[in-house]
Amino acid sequence: MLIVSAFGMFGTGIATAAGYLAVPSAVGLPYGLPGLRLVPLGETGWAFTLTENLAALVLAGVVAWVTVHRRGGAVRAFFAGWGAFALGAGAAGLLRAVAVSQTVEAGPGAYAGLVLGALAAGLIWGVILGWAAGIATLASVGAETAPVRA
Repeated sequence: MLIVSAFGMFGTGIATAAGYLAVPSAVGLPYGLPGLRLVPLGETGWAFTLTENLAALVLAGVVAWVTVHRRGGAVRAFFAGWGAFALGAGAAGLLRAVAVSQTVEAGPGAYAGLVLGALAAGLIWGVILGWAAGIATLASVGAETAPVRA
């Protein structure tokens, strides 16, 4: 949740400081990770804001589900969190691409290109930033084995 909240607040600033990160957006792919926002950003509108929020919740939900249902030790927990973040970012990218495709009334070829490109972009962002979720998942190691005191 911290990462998607940060992208909601600072995502535009990151693209301004490192412009090359916005290159995939030039071909219509969603920028970065979805961000949680309370109000629309600029002239994007409520449909876009709600889609971004839903995609951010999908990302956080995938990571939370894997964190709760994972098994194994510390190394496995780290890679489970990292992989779940990448998978969740890919799923969020798919959701965002479908919304963009519907908005621009894309044909079948453009629709397929947007969906595959957004999936790839989401997976790449997930792999790049997934280590943070992996470290956070490490915090849950040992919690299930700790004795419960009455």
